[in-house]
Amino acid sequence: MLHMTHNYLLGLIALVVSFCFTFYVPIGYFWFKARQQRNQNK
Repeated sequence: MLHMTHNYLLGLIALVVSFCFTFYVPIGYFWFKARQQRNQNK
Protein backbone atom coordinates (compact mmCIF):
# COMPACT_ATOMS: atom_id res chain seq x y z
CA MET A 1 0.00 0.00 0.00
CA LEU A 2 2.77 2.43 0.92
CA HIS A 3 4.58 1.59 -2.32
CA MET A 4 1.49 2.34 -4.43
CA THR A 5 0.91 5.61 -2.57
CA HIS A 6 4.55 6.55 -3.16
CA ASN A 7 4.23 5.82 -6.89
CA TYR A 8 1.00 7.82 -7.02
CA LEU A 9 2.72 10.73 -5.26
CA LEU A 10 5.66 10.63 -7.68
CA GLY A 11 3.26 10.55 -10.65
CA LEU A 12 1.30 13.48 -9.24
CA ILE A 13 4.50 15.50 -8.70
CA ALA A 14 5.66 14.69 -12.24
CA LEU A 15 2.27 15.78 -13.61
CA VAL A 16 2.36 19.09 -11.71
CA VAL A 17 5.96 19.77 -12.78
CA SER A 18 5.20 19.04 -16.45
CA PHE A 19 2.08 21.24 -16.26
CA CYS A 20 4.11 24.09 -14.76
CA PHE A 21 6.75 23.74 -17.49
CA THR A 22 4.22 23.72 -20.35
CA PHE A 23 2.39 26.69 -18.77
CA TYR A 24 5.30 28.90 -17.65
CA VAL A 25 7.87 28.29 -20.41
CA PRO A 26 5.80 29.99 -23.19
CA ILE A 27 4.90 32.88 -20.84
CA GLY A 28 8.54 33.41 -19.91
CA TYR A 29 9.59 33.11 -23.56
CA PHE A 30 7.06 35.68 -24.78
CA TRP A 31 7.94 38.01 -21.88
CA PHE A 32 11.63 37.71 -22.76
CA LYS A 33 10.94 38.46 -26.45
CA ALA A 34 8.74 41.45 -25.57
CA ARG A 35 11.44 42.80 -23.25
CA GLN A 36 14.05 42.41 -25.99
CA GLN A 37 11.87 44.27 -28.48
CA ARG A 38 11.24 47.05 -25.94
CA ASN A 39 14.99 47.39 -25.39
CA GLN A 40 15.57 47.59 -29.14
CA ASN A 41 12.93 50.29 -29.55
CA LYS A 42 14.64 52.61 -27.05
